[in-house]
Amino acid sequence: MPVAVTAGAWLEGAREPGAARLEGGAGAGGVGGSGQQRGGRQAMVLPWLLLGTARRAVLGSVEAALCGLKSIKGNHHNFYTAISKDVTYKELKNLLNSKNIMLIDVREAWEILEYGKIPGSINIPLDEVGEALQMNPRDFKEKYNEVKPSKSDNLVFSCLAGVRSKKALDTAISLGFHSAQHYAGGWKEWVTYEFSEKKQGN
Repeated sequence: MPVAVTAGAWLEGAREPGAARLEGGAGAGGVGGSGQQRGGRQAMVLPWLLLGTARRAVLGSVEAALCGLKSIKGNHHNFYTAISKDVTYKELKNLLNSKNIMLIDVREAWEILEYGKIPGSINIPLDEVGEALQMNPRDFKEKYNEVKPSKSDNLVFSCLAGVRSKKALDTAISLGFHSAQHYAGGWKEWVTYEFSEKKQGN
């Protein structure tokens, strides 16, 4: 019949060769036996050290995996937040009709003079957006002839086709204007829809 070997028996077996050698080496002053006994103890400790190393490696891998999941979650959150910051043509029209919005066109002044602008918008070129949003209300009113928006107001940025307005949005959010949005279609889309609607109306 197979004999079950207990942990205690295994340890006893591991000690027996060292003990036998210790007894056999007693006639030689016990030096050889003592060294062999230490070797036996070291051989016993080695598996435990290897087990500890393997355990730390596994825990490290788990921790790295968890950090990766958190990073992915954060990236997904940023992605969906960025999506929600885009305003469509219809949404922009409704906001303008509600009068509950400040629409800031970040194109250069000459572009607006040459091509026109969305009714109700004010012009603050992209290079001035960061400084303008940090002005005191009196200076803002004097320069742009409008009441300076608060950080809780509905800000929407627009430009020609959404590139500069997105940069202005990022600047505004970094300054604490977390309700800010941008019209990704820009002036080009606005003109197209407006022309189409007027043509259908006729």
